[in-house]
Amino acid sequence: FGSSVRESPASPAAPLAGLRRHRGRARLCRGRRGRRWRSAACLRVRGRAMNGVASPENADPRDPRNRFSDDSFDGVNIQPRDTDSQKYKAVQDKDGGWYAQGVRLQTDKISLVNRRLQSIEPQEAEVQTMSASELLGGEPEVDEAALLDFLRTVLPAVEHELGVAWNSMPAFDAYEPLWDDAGETCELTQQVWKEGLVDLQVCSIAWNITGAMLAASFGRLNTLGWCDASAPVCLWNVFRPQLNPGEPDLVIEINGFVMCLAFHPTQPGLLAGGTYNGELMIWNTASGDLDPLVASSSIDDYFHREAIQAVQWIPADLSGGADAYLLATVSGDGKVLIWDARENDLSYPSRGFMLMSSGSKKRVLGGRSLTFSPLDPWLFVVGCETGVVIRGFRPPPGASLGKPSGQYLWKPSAIALLDQLTANSVRLQLQHHVEAYCRTAGVKEVTAEVVFQSKPDPETLFPEPRRTDLEPHHAPVSVASFSPFHRKLLMTGSVDGSLKLFDVLQQRAVMTFFPPTKHLSTCAVSTASWSCSRPCVFAVAMEMGGVYIYDLMQSRQEPVLELPLTVSGSQKVTSLQFNPKMLRLLSVGDENGRVRVFRLPFKLSEPQKTEVAYLGQLMGNSKADKAEK
Repeated sequence: FGSSVRESPASPAAPLAGLRRHRGRARLCRGRRGRRWRSAACLRVRGRAMNGVASPENADPRDPRNRFSDDSFDGVNIQPRDTDSQKYKAVQDKDGGWYAQGVRLQTDKISLVNRRLQSIEPQEAEVQTMSASELLGGEPEVDEAALLDFLRTVLPAVEHELGVAWNSMPAFDAYEPLWDDAGETCELTQQVWKEGLVDLQVCSIAWNITGAMLAASFGRLNTLGWCDASAPVCLWNVFRPQLNPGEPDLVIEINGFVMCLAFHPTQPGLLAGGTYNGELMIWNTASGDLDPLVASSSIDDYFHREAIQAVQWIPADLSGGADAYLLATVSGDGKVLIWDARENDLSYPSRGFMLMSSGSKKRVLGGRSLTFSPLDPWLFVVGCETGVVIRGFRPPPGASLGKPSGQYLWKPSAIALLDQLTANSVRLQLQHHVEAYCRTAGVKEVTAEVVFQSKPDPETLFPEPRRTDLEPHHAPVSVASFSPFHRKLLMTGSVDGSLKLFDVLQQRAVMTFFPPTKHLSTCAVSTASWSCSRPCVFAVAMEMGGVYIYDLMQSRQEPVLELPLTVSGSQKVTSLQFNPKMLRLLSVGDENGRVRVFRLPFKLSEPQKTEVAYLGQLMGNSKADKAEK
């Protein structure tokens, strides 16, 4: 290392005899031990008072150098890299003093070398487990009787241990995880539309069962009378990396426009829609065909002759099969029709009901909304244009009453239409009417198509359901929806601005909400939807603007969140639906033809413990309060 050494004042005649380090740096000493460099730490000199030591005559006693002298002791030697050449030179300072200026010594330069490191290349190899016969060299011998005796012996002990484990206190019952992504803000994540559409609204939106595909139908909701507009149904995979918001992944052209959409509960590519003209259509969006239409109904007196207001997939029975689903529709013509696309291509409905007023003067009630209980598929509720809320039951499929006797051969499809008629007199009336038509037309085999061709009275073919009227609204019922978590909980919303929660076993509503609105004349509820993850959370959209989220565990009267619609588009929302898989996502469609996807706060999507029990208790308390009043 480089150093500067000043001449020692104790020996001015020998400039290099006792060189010390300048300001604490290393000293070069010369003496009997020869020339050497010593470290500053080991050669630091402690001054001692010069008592009795001679001083030069001209020395200033106030100078610290005259009061202290140098001393040295053995320390650690630091050898230079090159010992042959001289490592210092004498240099005179500006004040006349001499000091030794050392040569700067450097350590060897650190070199860096790059080496390519690669992991071992993977290889695929077929690995198969061996069967028992291959391991044993033959078929294993199993003593069935001994195995059965063993299972009978251990069964009581296993059942006892399972019961103890079930009734014991759960170890993590009070555990609450701290989620890293627990966001508390509501933000817009996606916005999609169809380029080129002008003056068209979003009529309906739907998520498929995987939560990846979003479908939207466009049209004009204020259309009255004859429809001369045509609008498509568009589908987006909103989570695709190369998503172009203005270009849908699939566009289905429609003659007219679709009022309502519903994806199949188990088949992600199967989509059903009801049109303004009264047609029911089914598309296979995963087929890749240019025209994905699978089946379509016609327009007839026995089908829908007005716009289909709601469509829903319902279980055909309790078997739980992937294909065991029917389609239910309701229209303003007062008919609730159930279609079985498995047996026919929607040529005719398999069952139907007429909605009639309950007074002495029977009149048709136009249907506006429809919902079937997800936990009791035989129970359904219809909201009518007059504000009436009808709770109905469809009879489950039972044993057939047998083929009618006579000279005509009744096929199973025709017998199914007879079996839905519970009154024997009505059954015989329809049978005689159909057979009279067969005699006139020369038909020997009676099918369902023949039954509809005979033109029976619609009220005979589609009787009234077994029904009970719930507490009505004062205006058309725009939405009716069963809770996916509670078999008796029903939500209805109306143009009168109220939202009601019912226990369907009670006629009166257990709770009534009035979402915020600026004016009473603009308080209509356009749509509402239950959360797919929180039993106590639901969303409500107002016709003149605003989407509000309610959480009954936080407030029984006021919404806990309003979607930030003003910063991203129109406030007038026409349709909304929660994502069934990505539980924090809520999609809304507005009057400008745009579909927006919002991510809700974490607390509104993470299920809370005992929430279902709290909801049941809440409904019980509400009924008790009403009974006291």
